Amino acid sequence: MPSTSAFDDLHVSHTEMYVSDVTAVARQFTDGYGFHVHAEAERTDHGGRSRSLALRQGAVVLVLTQPLDDAHAAAGYLDRHGDGVVDIALRTSDARAAFDGALSRSALPHTAPSEDRGWTTAVLHSGFDDVRHTLVQAPARDGAQPGPLPGFSPVAPGIEARGGTPGLTLLDHVAVSVPVGQLAPSTEYYERVFGFESVYQELMVQDKEAMDSKAVRSPSGELTFTVLAPSPDHDAGHIGDFLERHGSGGVHHLAFATGDIVEATAWMTEGGVAFLSTPDTYYDRLPGRLDHTRHPIAALRDAGILADEDHAGQLYQIFTRTTHPRRTMFFEVVERIGAETFGNGNVRALYEAVQAERDASLQSVL
Repeated sequence: MPSTSAFDDLHVSHTEMYVSDVTAVARQFTDGYGFHVHAEAERTDHGGRSRSLALRQGAVVLVLTQPLDDAHAAAGYLDRHGDGVVDIALRTSDARAAFDGALSRSALPHTAPSEDRGWTTAVLHSGFDDVRHTLVQAPARDGAQPGPLPGFSPVAPGIEARGGTPGLTLLDHVAVSVPVGQLAPSTEYYERVFGFESVYQELMVQDKEAMDSKAVRSPSGELTFTVLAPSPDHDAGHIGDFLERHGSGGVHHLAFATGDIVEATAWMTEGGVAFLSTPDTYYDRLPGRLDHTRHPIAALRDAGILADEDHAGQLYQIFTRTTHPRRTMFFEVVERIGAETFGNGNVRALYEAVQAERDASLQSVL
C-alpha cells in the first residue's frame, strides 16, 4: 500500500443533499433534529443556479441545495433519485496534493482543483454510483469561516421553536447500498485510493433474504462507510428495494451519534420525528442477549431503541421512519458505549422477535 500521508489529515467537512424544497427540508432538520441554519448561498455552479442552506449541530454539517433552474446538476439528480445525498465532502490541509495523490492510485476525477476567494476545492468520484467527494481546503486566515464552501454568507441566529437540542455530536457512519457484485469493488476503492481500513465484514442470512456488508474507515477515524449489497444467492430484501426505488446505488442512511439516545429520541419525537417500532418480544428477550444495559430496558422499550453488544462494548440505535416519497433514505441515531460494530446482532434479534410474535398470534387463534 502506498503512503497515505496525503490522506492522514482528511476529516469530514460536510454532507451535501440535493433537495426539491430547501426551506421545507431545512425546517424538518431544525424542528425535528435540532440543527440550526448558520450560512446560506445562492451560487452559479454545476451548470446552473442553486440555493443552499448550511445546517450545523455539534460537528455535523449538512448542506441542503435546491436547483433554481433545470440546467443545474441537482435537477437531473432529483429526477433520477428524488432528495438524497450527493456529496460527502472532506476537509484537508492540501486539496491539490490529496487530489493528485488520489489520481495516482487510480481514483476517478470529477473536477480539477480550483481556487475561489482563498478556498481550494477539487472533486473526486466516490466508490458508488453518482455520489462524489469534494476536497475542501479553507482559506488560511484567522476567524471562523461563514460556511463550508466559498460563496456562503452567515445567517443571523433565528428564534428557536423550543429550547435545547437532541445532542447530536458527529456523523457516526454513512450507510451505502450497492448492487450485487459491487461490494468488493466499492470498498476496495476506498482502501486503495484513500488508505481506508476494513473494520468489519459479514454476510447476514435471515430465512430467504441475505445482506452482504463491509465497513471501511478513514485513516483519521472520522469517516466510516458501511456498504451493503444483496447476496446473489438469496432474495434481495430491503437492500434490493432501495436499489430499485433509488434507481441505483447510493447513500442508504446517515447515522448521527449522541451521548444519550433516550433523551435524544424523546426530544426528536416531540419535534415530530417518527421512529420505527419494535415488537415487545424483542425486549422480553433482551436480558438473554445482554447482561446489563446502560439504559433501563423499560426506557428502551418505551422509545423503541435497540441494544447490541460486541467485543468492545454496547451499542444503542434507533431508525427513523422514512419521509422520502420513494421510501428510500432515512436516518439513524446511535449511542456507543465502546462498541465498534454496527448493530448487526439486532437484525437477527428483531427477526427472531417478529417470528416469535407471529407464532404466538397464530397459537392464540388456534
